[in-house]
Amino acid sequence: MWKLGAGPVVVVVAALVAPGAALAGAPGWSTPHTASVVPFGVYASGAGAQGVQLFGSAGASQSRVAQMRAIKSDATQGSAVTVDAAGQPGFDEPAVAVNGAGQLVAAWNLDTLQAGPFGLAAALGARTALPRTAAVLPTVGSAGTVADAIAPDGTGIVAWVEDFPDASTPSTVRAATLRRGQAPQVVTLATPAAGTVLVNLAVGVDAKGRPVVTWTGSTPAGTTLDVARGDGEGGFAGVVEQPLTQTPDPPAKVVVQASGALTVVWTDAAGTMPGAALTVRTADLAAGSATLGAARTLATPTSGWTPMVAGTLNGRVAVFYAVGAGGKSGVSLRITLRSTSGTWGSAHAVGPSSPRSVRGMGVGVDATGRTVVLWDDGSASSTPTRILAARSASSSDPPGTYHQLPQRSGDKTCSSPTLILSPSGDGFGAWQCNTSKAKNQPRLARLTAASS
Repeated sequence: MWKLGAGPVVVVVAALVAPGAALAGAPGWSTPHTASVVPFGVYASGAGAQGVQLFGSAGASQSRVAQMRAIKSDATQGSAVTVDAAGQPGFDEPAVAVNGAGQLVAAWNLDTLQAGPFGLAAALGARTALPRTAAVLPTVGSAGTVADAIAPDGTGIVAWVEDFPDASTPSTVRAATLRRGQAPQVVTLATPAAGTVLVNLAVGVDAKGRPVVTWTGSTPAGTTLDVARGDGEGGFAGVVEQPLTQTPDPPAKVVVQASGALTVVWTDAAGTMPGAALTVRTADLAAGSATLGAARTLATPTSGWTPMVAGTLNGRVAVFYAVGAGGKSGVSLRITLRSTSGTWGSAHAVGPSSPRSVRGMGVGVDATGRTVVLWDDGSASSTPTRILAARSASSSDPPGTYHQLPQRSGDKTCSSPTLILSPSGDGFGAWQCNTSKAKNQPRLARLTAASS
């Protein structure tokens, strides 16, 4: 998750598309349901809003077990199913992905508070047949950051960073290929030099079902983008490593295109002190290339405001960010879009024109290239009180008129939204609301697909 902060004003070209006023009701969005409170969990959605939630049972972290449930087409929750990882407890760093057929892969860390290294569990299943058991993957050190993806044929790919308590022992990046009825196929992708900080781990799949595992590695000499391309059969080519920035541990997001080409968006910092200026940059790595293309500057917000980034196989990419001083001065929202031809457009304004208070936002792009944005909103210097959303009218347009999402009776303030968008353009929104009787009550609303 990328965090939001505050940022300075960015000069944006004229001729911005002025968003319309918020209207009563939000087209495509249902009235939110009250969701179950869980210690920690994540959502994913396949085509047709075939959603699932992976979460931990109640109790202390080391005694929790993984549970899953289907999210029905109306955004109500199915019954929870416990996923047994060879009897081993513990639940942390969950990751889940769903493909267009509703097949899923899930992974999580085991035994997060007891002595010894943390293990890793992974499972295959489907929205209509949730897994009841998980394989414990072979690890030597402690499994840290986890990421996963699932190919159209149901092959799951789980990647993780494996750490060791001895600082002189380098961390490793590993991956497992999971297929039904077969033992997991585990490979080591890279063993960077000791002291390298590995972050931004992600897994994508190209149009031929071939996985692409990416991460960044930071040392005093700078930060590199590292790419390991799979063959779809469990094997991976040697890692391509390219210089990215001098900024240590920069937020970075990689979008995999149909051909296997990559678009990376990252944030440079001008310094380490609070308030240091940030620059949002992007570059492409062509399919089959070992050299990152020329970098392009997209925006220059202030420290703390890192963007939300989403993209799809057809090459469409959306970068959603905030500009402004924050606090009593408030902020405004902008989105910059990359077309399927690879051309970046100018920034477009999103949401109210007056200074706003925003603490959470999300962006998604469906398979056709339509963009959906979701964020919380309040007047400047206040806390957010409502959830707003906007969607592109077509694959070539930015998000247009914004709408306030419905609230349940008794909800006083709502914030911290998460957007779970499927390739088919439908999905879910999740957020929290405070009532007069309770705080941080989870809400879940359905988003229907836009008309073609």
